[in-house]
Amino acid sequence: MAGDDPVRDAARRASTEREVVLATAAGGEVPVLLRSARLGRPPWVLLTLRDQAGTRRMEQELRRHERLAMLGRLSAGAAHEIRNPLAGIGTSAQVLLGRFEPRDERARFVRVILEEVGRLDRIVTSLLQYARPRVPELKPTLLAPCIERVLELAAEPVAHGHVRVEVEVAPRLGPVYIDPDLVTQVLLNVTLNALQAMPDSGTLRYEVRRVRRKAPARSAGRRAEDRAAGRRRPRGHDWIASQQVRVIDTGVGIPRHALARLFDPFFSTKPKGTGLGLAISQSIMQEHGGAIAVASREGRGTTVLLDFPMEKRHGQRRQPHADTGR
Repeated sequence: MAGDDPVRDAARRASTEREVVLATAAGGEVPVLLRSARLGRPPWVLLTLRDQAGTRRMEQELRRHERLAMLGRLSAGAAHEIRNPLAGIGTSAQVLLGRFEPRDERARFVRVILEEVGRLDRIVTSLLQYARPRVPELKPTLLAPCIERVLELAAEPVAHGHVRVEVEVAPRLGPVYIDPDLVTQVLLNVTLNALQAMPDSGTLRYEVRRVRRKAPARSAGRRAEDRAAGRRRPRGHDWIASQQVRVIDTGVGIPRHALARLFDPFFSTKPKGTGLGLAISQSIMQEHGGAIAVASREGRGTTVLLDFPMEKRHGQRRQPHADTGR
């Protein structure tokens, strides 16, 4: 037990309540709430321990959602302010480019301006998409065709990187309620990340199977109809049937210290990454009532898990804000 001795402290007082950290045999730490009461004559001490790890995770998640909501409002405002002058720069550069001969050295610099304007415009578009995600149009859809579509879109980088693709879909899988365009966007982002992690060939594998996962806790950020339906969950409904897509690569993996920040906006392990791809993907999965998780080891590859509920469920949306028009 880390720090001073709480048991000895409890023996000196009628009652105590404090948070302590227990050291595990594996070298880890577990936060617990320790309560003590001194009873009887001769006195003896009753100790109770309550694991606080789940509470800590919930508090961290709540703070994270608050930060993301604030960041969404700031991003929407900044994106609108940037887009207008950016459009003016791009238009002026196009006019200027038309006044130069193709071989004019000055034309090369104008083309650089246009390329950078295009890159900034893509970042601004991603900001707006993250700040104001589109409400998914849910309809019964098979997941396998979404994977096929992604492989068509990613055919060039797959061939260029000499990547072997494997697809395994469990038999007799029915449709799930998704927006196929948004799910294709998530799968494409995950696929491109995997391909970039395998610059010198490798294997990219997709697995689709039926699983059961723990139902997410209802929160104030959900739609009104979901809150009403979730006030009292019937017994046996703590687990929901889902279909899971696993995207597995044999790439370089993700550093351990970076795993906890993968879904933070603007955090990226790539030099030229915007850090918005996985943040947007997580937002889309939450809109579907689903979940996304990443497991990785450096030098051993990465696995991305995408869970889609079998039943028609609306997900978690941010509260409307007047300053963002939502």
